[in-house]
Formats: sequence, C-alpha cells, structure tokens
Amino acid sequence: MTDAEPPDPDRRRWFGPTGSALGFGPLTWQGRVTLALYAFLVVVAVLLYSSLGVTLLVIAFYTVVAGSVVIATSDLRDRWPPS
Repeated sequence: MTDAEPPDPDRRRWFGPTGSALGFGPLTWQGRVTLALYAFLVVVAVLLYSSLGVTLLVIAFYTVVAGSVVIATSDLRDRWPPS
C-alpha cells in the first residue's frame, strides 16, 4: 500500500492571483459561488430593509463574512506582511 500524495496547496485555494485586470479573484467554482452569494445577499438587503442604518449594518456584516472567507481560502495570510 502506498501513501497518498499530499494535496497541492494551490488546489485548496478558492481565491488567488489571476491574469485579470484586478490581479486577484476566484480560482475555483467555490470562489465564484461565494462572490455570487455575497452579491445576491447585498441586493436582497438593499431591497428588503427600509432603514438605511439597518441596510448598511447588514451589508457590513456580509462584507466581513465574505472577506473572512476570501482570506481563509487564499494565500493572503502567507503573503502578509509584504516584503
């Protein structure tokens, strides 16, 4: 019985450097679904809540959660601080 090869670190990343104009974005379908879900929830929050304060609070919460997912599933922690 042979040992399985360790997983490639790049295959676990949902977000990372791309050749796009922004230079950073989703690398896998999970990353694209994460961004699509974030955009959908922001649109729903804008349409659903009548109070501007509540809308901004909900969008801020969604942004923190989405940002945490991006940081956790990319190599940004490994590249900080920039050298």
